Amino acid sequence: MFLEVQETVRFLASFMYGRIPRSRVKAFCAHLSSLLSEAIDEKQTVERFDLIVFADGKSDEAIVQAARRAYVHLTELQECMNNGLIMEITDGRVRALTPFSAQIVFPKTANPMEFEKLRIH
Repeated sequence: MFLEVQETVRFLASFMYGRIPRSRVKAFCAHLSSLLSEAIDEKQTVERFDLIVFADGKSDEAIVQAARRAYVHLTELQECMNNGLIMEITDGRVRALTPFSAQIVFPKTANPMEFEKLRIH
């Protein structure tokens, strides 16, 4: 699930850029990528991994550790994220879930207008 982890980290980083110094965002991403890969590898036959980014004032241990290692205050990180954000990582798909919505992060799908343009040409 290497690609899925990378897309999850990239998605979360998009909330942080412009609000947290770039060097700390990059460090956070590197640490989170490593920690997520380790957590998924430990479970070996995991079909689904839920990463609690920020829900009810709490975050998954991988988020907490990555923030600590990158010198990002957890409150600073949580201010960038939506409350209730959970990343659902499965083989071949990543979804961002909030209490009111779900968004497919990976794989990217073309919107219907782009699909029509591709089909016509």
